[in-house]
Order: sequence, then structure tokens, then C-alpha cells
Amino acid sequence: MRSDPTPTTRVLYLAGWGRSGSTLAESLLDQVPDLVGVGEIKFLWERGLQQNRRCSCGTPLRSCDFWVQVLKEAFGGIPGDAEAGRLDAASRRFRTRHLPGLLLRSAGPPDTEELRWYFGVLRRLYAAVAEVSGAKVVVDSSKFPSYLTALLRVPGLDLRVAHIVRDPRAVAYSWQRLKHDPDAPNGALMPRMHPGFTALYWSAWNLATERIARRAGLPYFRFRYEDLVADPAGTVRSVTRLSGVPEAELPLDGRGELLVRPTHQVSGNPVRFRSGAVPLRLDDEWTTRMPSRHRYLTGAVTVPLRHRYGYRDS
Repeated sequence: MRSDPTPTTRVLYLAGWGRSGSTLAESLLDQVPDLVGVGEIKFLWERGLQQNRRCSCGTPLRSCDFWVQVLKEAFGGIPGDAEAGRLDAASRRFRTRHLPGLLLRSAGPPDTEELRWYFGVLRRLYAAVAEVSGAKVVVDSSKFPSYLTALLRVPGLDLRVAHIVRDPRAVAYSWQRLKHDPDAPNGALMPRMHPGFTALYWSAWNLATERIARRAGLPYFRFRYEDLVADPAGTVRSVTRLSGVPEAELPLDGRGELLVRPTHQVSGNPVRFRSGAVPLRLDDEWTTRMPSRHRYLTGAVTVPLRHRYGYRDS
């Protein structure tokens, strides 16, 4: 597939386990010229087209000028419900349940040969995003390591992996919070998960991401949420270098807040709806509010990977 004669679209894949700060990272990267962040493309078909949830610009996706142009460029118009359902079903073939296989063997999810049409759709979609936005790099924060294996099969993609990690105890605490999802049907809350399961997923997703990127020989850079907040300009410069575009200064005001212009992210944390002056502050509430039993459980399950990423016991 790497010899496919179709034009190449460069894609920066933001990987990592949920609640690790990928939406914030993408919002920062979207401020860099030549980069365009479009959220979690994996969920475009279900949340964007079938459920018509809001783009991060605040407009329902089927009415968003940006996405209307992208879909017209890629497919000649907005796919109907049946086609969106077929594409969502194909996307679901690359599921988290395949992670054990991804960690233990070189083969990807089964029966991918029959999905050549789906890979062709993704090729046209990413190319259309680049064409409509005028950006040189499309930033996709889908995060799933299993979905990354799908992108490896898409002809005409130049993949780079930016892997964000966060202290697993902070992640586990975040998954326990009661959070309203302003874009979910019927005003639902964001999903919650027990710290033990969060710790297992944190370990599996991060290990799988490393293994897939290394096995495929992809350009790869790992960075920490804590470092992104402490030094946003320096961290973004490192990711920008991975992307292969010129470095640029982030639009920070005198108080260190980021001046965010509206973005067009498909899905992600509700922070994607924020624009204007956005404070960049470390969310470390877990250090004082997390129950001790959850802290010890999460810490025990995530050793030694947690230590390798620089998160010690103190």
C-alpha cells in the first residue's frame, strides 16, 4: 500500500487512553498554521452523521460549513443514513477487544481484506480535510490503538503518532467524576469506570500504541499531559517537529492563557467547545480528593509502566 500512486495526506494521530488530555492537546495543535485538528474521526459516522452531534464550532455536524464542504469534496455530498451506518459498522471492526492480539502477535484485526472499500473511503476523507482546510497535516485524536491499525491499511497516508500519557491515578480519578456531556443525546453523563478497570485499560492502550507504532516503523513521539500544561509552547514545538511543519508561536496572552479560535472537532471531551481565552492549568484534584484505596489500586496495577513514564509513588 505504501507504493499506491495516489497523493499522500499526512496524518498526525493523537494516541493515548481517554481522559489523558488529548482534546486539550489537539486544541493547542490546531492553533499552529499548517495543522488542522478534526477530533475523533473514528466517531464521525455514528456521532457526527447518524446522531448529528455538534461540531466543536457549536453547529450540528450536518450543518457545519466546514464538514459540509469536506463531505462534498470526499463523497459528492453528505452520506445518507444507510451509508453512514455501513461505515460505522466497518469502524467498529477495529475494536478494543483486539488489543490482546495486537500485543501478542503481528497480525491485526481479522478479515480486513474485505474492507478495502472502507480504507478507500478513509483515504478520500482525510485528503478532503486537507484540501478544504488548506492544512498540510490532519490531526486525528481518535486515540484507539486498534483504529490506528486501520489507518495503517489506508493507501496514501503518511502517518505520524503523537502519544499523550497522563498519571494513571489522575486518569482513574477523572473516570470516576460525574461529568455532564453537553453533546450527548438526552443530556447523558459522560461514561464512568472503576479505577481497577481504568488502570488495566491505561496499561493496555499505552503498551499497544507503542508496539503498533514501533512495529510499523512510524515516526513517534510520546509526551506527558503534565508537561504540556507546564510548558505548552515547548511541548507543542516538539509535536510540531514530528509533524514536519514549521514551528510557530502559540497565541498566549499576558496571563499565559491560550487564545483559541473555534475548531471543527468531531468528538471528544466537552472542553473542545471552548474558544477565546482558555487557561492552561494542571488538573491535579486527584492528589487531595482521590480515595486512598483507589490510589493504591491504580498505582499497583500500572507499575512498572507508570514508573517508565516518570510517574513515581510520591
